[in-house]
Amino acid sequence: MKYFAAGLVSAFLFVFLIAFKSGVYEVSKSTADVEQEEGVYVFYRSKPVANYEYVGTYKIGMVWDDKPSLLFNKLVRKTKEKFPSADGIIIANDMGKCDAIKFK
Repeated sequence: MKYFAAGLVSAFLFVFLIAFKSGVYEVSKSTADVEQEEGVYVFYRSKPVANYEYVGTYKIGMVWDDKPSLLFNKLVRKTKEKFPSADGIIIANDMGKCDAIKFK
């Protein structure tokens, strides 16, 4: 009976250690801290690691100004206006559209 109890405790500890090891997130070279702009997380040419759901897409119309910062600010502001429940936005490479997302 002692050996059975010792084996059971050993098996429990082994499972516990394996479960704890897999629950720890390791930082990699591609890990980043995403900044917020006007209250939403902005992912430019990247996607969040956390689970999220797609809310909608906002496409920017014709822009006469060629300054990237103004285009970026307009994209963030208009997406936030159209999708007020969005927690973040994912901007495509061309900066002509972005997807609004909500974290689960």
